[in-house]
Amino acid sequence: MNMLQGLPYYVRVIVIGFGFIGGFWIAVGVNPEIEIIRAFAEWANSVKPNLGVVFWLIPVVDSVFSVSIAYALGGWLGLLATFIAFVGGLLFICCPLWGILFGGLGAVLGFFASENR
Repeated sequence: MNMLQGLPYYVRVIVIGFGFIGGFWIAVGVNPEIEIIRAFAEWANSVKPNLGVVFWLIPVVDSVFSVSIAYALGGWLGLLATFIAFVGGLLFICCPLWGILFGGLGAVLGFFASENR
């Protein structure tokens, strides 16, 4: 059984997935989404010059969409929970205890945010 399965959808996908994991990838220094987009942009430029620019709009649209979904599902408390979890992901490499504490606090706040909506 997946240990995250009992958590509300908002906590699993937005707070942990978008917040904590997003912060973790920035802390590691490699963002898989950017690497995939870079590969597609290079391919598109080889097919038709300057077509790859379109692929660089994807992260912007994705971020705006994710933040708006986070707000729609959790309100301001949900956004705060996602931001705190993001900070936890950033801290996880250098200070694992603080990363876990911030990630856990974000998850708890996300739980309350999802219950209040």
